[in-house]
Amino acid sequence: MKPLFTALAPNNERGDILLSFSLLFQPWRWIHGRGVRFLEKAFRSRFAVPYAYAFTSGRGALTALLSSLHLDRDDEVLLQAYTCVAVPEPIIAVHAKPIYVDINSRTFTMSVEDLRKKITARSKVLIIQHTFGNPTGMDDLLALAREHDLFVIEDCAHALGAHYYDKLVGTFGDAAFFSFGRDKVISSVFGGMAITHQKTLGERLRDIQDHAGHQTYRWVFQQLIHPPLMGFVKKTYSFFLGKLLLRFLYVFHITSRAVYAKEKRGHQPSFLSKRLPNSLAILALHQFEKLARLNDHRLTLATLYRNHLADTSFLLPEHQAEASPSFLRYTLQDENADAILAFAKKHNVFLGDWYRTPLAPYGVQYSSVCYKQGSCPVAERVALSSFNLPTHIGIAKHDAERIVNLLTLYASRH
Repeated sequence: MKPLFTALAPNNERGDILLSFSLLFQPWRWIHGRGVRFLEKAFRSRFAVPYAYAFTSGRGALTALLSSLHLDRDDEVLLQAYTCVAVPEPIIAVHAKPIYVDINSRTFTMSVEDLRKKITARSKVLIIQHTFGNPTGMDDLLALAREHDLFVIEDCAHALGAHYYDKLVGTFGDAAFFSFGRDKVISSVFGGMAITHQKTLGERLRDIQDHAGHQTYRWVFQQLIHPPLMGFVKKTYSFFLGKLLLRFLYVFHITSRAVYAKEKRGHQPSFLSKRLPNSLAILALHQFEKLARLNDHRLTLATLYRNHLADTSFLLPEHQAEASPSFLRYTLQDENADAILAFAKKHNVFLGDWYRTPLAPYGVQYSSVCYKQGSCPVAERVALSSFNLPTHIGIAKHDAERIVNLLTLYASRH
């Protein structure tokens, strides 16, 4: 039976793969060109902001934003637990201190009540994360931030195109950043964007980008080869060839990893903050232009999951009445999450494991990123029970129905 994946270059359609493949044979376009400026212009237009600057990664964009604030050593940056190590990593890189805030168990977003407890005189920045594309309830968080004079950065890595009160997320705070990583709303394998409406901040971001280095040709090759290779891996996965090839690609560093080992120890690889290469900007812009269709598809599948699983024992996600999520993934909770992931895998369905720890991925050294076990009990509990259903364009309606039937079968047996 056809394997169904939550990850493995989920956004790539035939046109994306062909574009990436064609760019492989145009090395003069790999690093330099007009792609970055066109992508930045598209973001400025979409979000009605005067400043948008592209970097190699979302965490590179966040690093640039934090650097532009000229924080003092040990100034505190508030962020939620139940996140990726990519978020605290830039905080540590600028010598600030991450302070973790607990979450609401059904929305996976920041708890206002716990935020109120965690704010101190050293608090300077609040990062508001729209987890899985589910917009955070902004009203109370923004009111609390203004009360304590906190600079607000929206983490829109999962939420490109999501709305709150019919307004795009990313336009509520003082600044925002986005990711074009391989499993995000749109993908250029690596990539990120920082936006702001503030003149001083925008000028500092431009200066940071101007002085950021360029990627090597070898690194760009690793990214451009990723979409066609992953397409082949998925096509041949059932024949073992795909599994073998995937292992080979990672062991021999033919393609890059999404997260590197040193990041689990709180150290940011320097290449993540470099400028976005022209070729990757071209890939990102190609997907940005079909964002509405990609997100409409995600909404269709999320609605299907909700309607068909409402009467099961699985705990379904909730969102604010004012929110229109982008549903990067549809996340369920069950105390037997590990068993469900294993059961689905036996049936050639590879569900997602975001986030199975309060700081993902597995293996993060909590002390290296200033996380104290037990400080965010809800996030820790939710992480033990979370698993994700795919919503990306590669999952057809009948594929989603197959996933629903599989989960219903599991629920009937347990």
